Amino acid sequence: MGNSRLFYVDHLRVLLTVLVIFHHTAITYGGEGSWYYIESTETELTPTKGLLSLFTGVNQAFFMGFFFLISGYFTPRSYDRKGALPFLKDRFIRLGIPLAVYVFLIGPSLIYAMKPEGKEPFWSFYSNEILSFRIINWGPLWFVEALLYMAIAYVLFRKWDNRRIEVSDASQAAAFPSHRTIFLSGLLIGSASFLIRLVMPTGKEILGLQLGYFASYIFLFIVGILAFHRNWFQLLPVQTARTWLIVSLCTLPALPISAVFGDVLGQPDASINGGLSWLAFIYAFWEPFVAFGIIMYLLVWFRDRFNTSGLMWQRLAASAYTVYIIHPPIVVAICYMLRGAAFPNILKFILAGLAATACCFAIASLLRKIPFADRVL
Repeated sequence: MGNSRLFYVDHLRVLLTVLVIFHHTAITYGGEGSWYYIESTETELTPTKGLLSLFTGVNQAFFMGFFFLISGYFTPRSYDRKGALPFLKDRFIRLGIPLAVYVFLIGPSLIYAMKPEGKEPFWSFYSNEILSFRIINWGPLWFVEALLYMAIAYVLFRKWDNRRIEVSDASQAAAFPSHRTIFLSGLLIGSASFLIRLVMPTGKEILGLQLGYFASYIFLFIVGILAFHRNWFQLLPVQTARTWLIVSLCTLPALPISAVFGDVLGQPDASINGGLSWLAFIYAFWEPFVAFGIIMYLLVWFRDRFNTSGLMWQRLAASAYTVYIIHPPIVVAICYMLRGAAFPNILKFILAGLAATACCFAIASLLRKIPFADRVL
């Protein structure tokens, strides 16, 4: 198992990357969240706003955590193959260079492009705001930043642990966690998230990181490491995944119903983000119990149906990381070009999302052909 390629995980990375594109497109047209360009001016809850907000809310519950799970899964093998210093060097190249390019080029360019007319020249803006570090825009590359910190933490742990954990094989497999363990894990994540959000509500950032979400991110990264050593991806029972998908589907309506109920009672919308609020309490526990079932079911579904690789899937998987890095300006450009179209916002969301996905993967494929680019991208 340790030396075989899990093609279905590559396919999952492609799916999650496409969801990131559609997630930010949804925010443009009315979904809850922050983004560079927001076209929708709806303040009242409408069917479109409600549908797109549900889409972004469910995405937020699981898709970035799923990325951390996958990243954690491949971390031990990379470390064992390379050793501590080469592993860190590779992480700084693969993660640090794109992060610097985004912070100093892509992010500032997007912010400047979206500024109102009559703005100062670009170099003045860049000198006054970016080079002075008054604005540090991490954008979606906060994920890359977080992975860099986690890579450093993993190396320190392995040095402290002072043991060589060899690449996983069948003899190291361990039984998949029980329903009780999974349930208690959800309670642990929900409790930690609620407590963290008392002081760091979602939407508040430190160095681009919304720490209010990091209880689940750190947990899933660690679970990914354990999953590698214990072969959990392969051992995950289909029935367990189906059971927890039912839990997710039953849990899912709880948050929108609570939000509507809170709105009727005059509960401030912002209270869902944190603080001593019953909405914040529900949200903190809603996330893991929605996420677990979706993540597990996608894992077994892709594992059992899509663990093959064709040329198209190989190219898409190879470009997924590059797409994640470059998608913001492409999404913004396509949505901005559609701003005058007399289409319903839900139709714009679909059209812009499809167009942005196609453009992102095409451009990423071209960028990766630049000499030495594949070392980074």
